[in-house]
Amino acid sequence: MNQNQPVSFKERIHEIDGIRGFALLGILMMNIMAFAGPDIEDSLNPERSEIYTGFWNELSLFFINTFFTTNFFTMFSFLFGLGFFIFLSRAEQKGKNLAPLFYRRMFVLLIFGLLHGIFLWYGDILWTYAIAGALLFFFYRLSPKVNVIIAVLILTMITGLILLGALALFLMGDQSMAGFAFEIGMTDAIRSGSYSEVVSMNMTLLGISVSGMIFVVPIVLAMFLIGLSFGQMRVFENLPAHMNMIKKLAWYGLGIGLPIKIVTGYFTTYAGDNDIYSTLGQLSSSLGGPLMSLGYVALMLILMKHFKGLVKVLQPVGQMALTNYIGQTIIMLLIFYVGGLFNRVDAIYFVPIVLVVFTVQIILSKMWMSNFSYGPLEWIWRTLTYLNVMPIKKKGV
Repeated sequence: MNQNQPVSFKERIHEIDGIRGFALLGILMMNIMAFAGPDIEDSLNPERSEIYTGFWNELSLFFINTFFTTNFFTMFSFLFGLGFFIFLSRAEQKGKNLAPLFYRRMFVLLIFGLLHGIFLWYGDILWTYAIAGALLFFFYRLSPKVNVIIAVLILTMITGLILLGALALFLMGDQSMAGFAFEIGMTDAIRSGSYSEVVSMNMTLLGISVSGMIFVVPIVLAMFLIGLSFGQMRVFENLPAHMNMIKKLAWYGLGIGLPIKIVTGYFTTYAGDNDIYSTLGQLSSSLGGPLMSLGYVALMLILMKHFKGLVKVLQPVGQMALTNYIGQTIIMLLIFYVGGLFNRVDAIYFVPIVLVVFTVQIILSKMWMSNFSYGPLEWIWRTLTYLNVMPIKKKGV
């Protein structure tokens, strides 16, 4: 057997793929707000587009902001950290030189992210994962307890900074965005502009997102470390032995996280024009989202234990998560950019659109994985990581 080969299907932990598939549903649910309209531009202006306003539209956004926004990019971050441990530990068992292998993997992910963010959609998260992932390598040898402590300290520090920021705004008495406007012209660029204008818009918005790295990367890294610690503790390799801990995690994660997300979801949806409430809404990323994501992971493990079919449905989607993540962008761009529906579909339709698109992805993923060992982008990623052309077709197919 070629020692450069990645994990085979039989070696995979299918529950991880299943949860990764569920995370893809949540990622699409939170991203559709930006695919369908100028959400990021509106967030920088005092007024919102009509598709985001009105009782039913705002109620739909409140639902998404509470149960999905920040809960799933933090869940994906957790899964990335877990996958990082599995990748490195198995490479180590084969006697591989870990640093070149891992950093080659992160470099390819960075290229994927930049290509995706510039030429398709500005909301890419892969490049952020690649940068935070490069830092994660230095924590591989630390104990799981130390990694969890560091993660908690990072999230606590960011939470404290958010609270201090809100307090400072309160003391200054500046509580509204009146008079502030930042025009990008997204709707015109997407509806009537050329492709080069869309690319230029993507680069502008990517530049804005780079300025937020100081806030996002530490949160991503913290969730990476928690995922890494779960891998170090071999939680997913022996789920029955850790079921009591998993049940407690579900109770505490959802029990504490949900009230926080209801409050921050309300602030984000209904009080975005108030600087103080908008700042407090960021607690969704540093506190509510991480708690909810861990609660969701634990709840999914409990459900998968009792409903085995859930793993079978979601596992193919999660096994080709990179392909499906980029695939979601392509489908959404076809609907809203090419189809001319950008800033024309009310938010009340976001949830049903996502459910239909994700159902299509479930079907296509099942068909693809019945014949191939990896998703197409996963195959490219693995081939460039191992510098070895992997066989993609399943034997006997």
